[in-house]
Amino acid sequence: MSLYVLEGLRPWVIQRVSAVYIALFILYAAWCFFSADAIAFEAWREWLYYPFNTTVVGIFVIALLFHAWIGMRDVVLDYVHNIMLRIFILSLLVGVLIGSGLWVFRILLLSVVGQ
Repeated sequence: MSLYVLEGLRPWVIQRVSAVYIALFILYAAWCFFSADAIAFEAWREWLYYPFNTTVVGIFVIALLFHAWIGMRDVVLDYVHNIMLRIFILSLLVGVLIGSGLWVFRILLLSVVGQ
């Protein structure tokens, strides 16, 4: 097995599948938003804490993180030629994406535990 797991056809497929899921989620969230009775913090908090929506948002975040990683990684690999700068930017990107993902999952897990 190759050290570079995300090269070739695999990242292309991951990016396309994640893009489709992201688009479907945005349509679902927009439908929920426009069909909601009240647009208030408590109503949306209740919507998010419904187990189906918590799961859908969690999968959305995973898809978004993979999509962002593959896209930004490809841009950095194509346009940043200095190897040290490339490693620094990719490390920074990984840190930001992992931190963002952990933050969102903390919120989602608190929604499950807090109820």
